[in-house]
Amino acid sequence: MEISQKNFLSYIFGVALISGIARVALDYLFRILELSPIAYYLTFILAFILEIYIIVFVIKKYKKLKNPLTIVDALKTGIIIMGVIGLLYCTMAYIYDMYIDPDFQTNMTLRFTEQFSPDQLEQTKQNLANQDRSKSYFGVIMYTIWFVFLGTVISLIVGSVYKTKEASK
Repeated sequence: MEISQKNFLSYIFGVALISGIARVALDYLFRILELSPIAYYLTFILAFILEIYIIVFVIKKYKKLKNPLTIVDALKTGIIIMGVIGLLYCTMAYIYDMYIDPDFQTNMTLRFTEQFSPDQLEQTKQNLANQDRSKSYFGVIMYTIWFVFLGTVISLIVGSVYKTKEASK
């Protein structure tokens, strides 16, 4: 069964958009609940595991529809999914940190230090006071590129595994 490239890309963008909105909602929820720093930082691990699962799921689905799966198809999948998720998440984080709660990152760092390394609290406060507090869109771009890099690595691994399984049959 042959699937058109346009339909496949539309499907990937749809999954990526829904996943990106879910990632934003997860992070935003934990920001406004003001839970412990560990609970907040655990959302990053949880989200990363879910993102891996989503990439594997979409590549597996695409492999069933288009045989043989190429590494390029797998790479497109991971890059698009993580690119959209990264762009949505980084934009939300920028807006939140610039306009909604500019002290969120500073307060989270202080709470984390206070909880796990209280003897370093004064040094951390001093480091934060000396830190450049200006934020730019450049950070959104750089972190989105990091998401794309992760998507590339994940999809390359998944695509290679499926290609190896296919070759061994």
